[in-house]
Amino acid sequence: TVHTVLVLKSEYPFRPLARILAVNAVLAAYFLFSILRPEFFLGELFPGSKIIFLWSPVIFFWWAYMWSGHMLRAFHPPTFTYDPQIIAFEEKWFGQPSLWWARKGAPWVTELMQFFYFTYFFYTFGLGLYLHYHQRIEDFQAMTFATAFGYLISYTFFAITPAKGPRWALIEAGLLSPSEQRQKGYAFTKLVETIMYDDVAHKGGAMPSAHSSTAVVFLFWCWYIWGWEGGIPALIIACGMWLGAIYGRYHYALDIIVGALLGIASVLLAGYIFQQSLVPVS
Repeated sequence: TVHTVLVLKSEYPFRPLARILAVNAVLAAYFLFSILRPEFFLGELFPGSKIIFLWSPVIFFWWAYMWSGHMLRAFHPPTFTYDPQIIAFEEKWFGQPSLWWARKGAPWVTELMQFFYFTYFFYTFGLGLYLHYHQRIEDFQAMTFATAFGYLISYTFFAITPAKGPRWALIEAGLLSPSEQRQKGYAFTKLVETIMYDDVAHKGGAMPSAHSSTAVVFLFWCWYIWGWEGGIPALIIACGMWLGAIYGRYHYALDIIVGALLGIASVLLAGYIFQQSLVPVS
């Protein structure tokens, strides 16, 4: 529904419009039906219905991320970004960490930072598998709702506040040499940079950081499920992911802060909707 509104309000025409609207209508009808009649899926009326019901929002937001790339120019011309303003803000308040952190790091430091950034692709998905396997269905729904809500807001604002991120914008601003764009590390560095430069990453979807919001969700839920035994390792992973995002020049520090605030709001909203106590249960 949000994507349909953005398409219809866009100053730049989308083609084929009819197909886009038809796909969105089918998906909206499915999610509305799943809200109104969840027992149809949870009752296992057909093989795999429960899995489809629980995991379809997760799968959908991976698909929605691909669609968000089409929305990057929904309201602004192709050359417009907020990177200059963010760079100026970073310089004033943080001293441009996305510019100089990587210059100080040895290859092994780069590898470590890239590894922590890479954990983003697994931690919330792994947490979902744990909750599903242990039949903590309401907890699963609350966790995935918080994650999906962060994605919803992030993907929507990609069109409203387009920002390429420091790995592109610092070069365009003349602050970083093109030879420094890709960093010197080992296997994880090459793997992550292949994803972020040559694969699915959007050149314009930096603000806010969905990586940061999901890190907050992951941190909270590890603390909620396992107490300090799970919370401390999750805190290390989340902090490493935040630092790695800045170090690798995938996000500005401001992206991370805004994304973390979004993550907090997502957790609180999920706690309210699913009546979580927001205190550890084990």
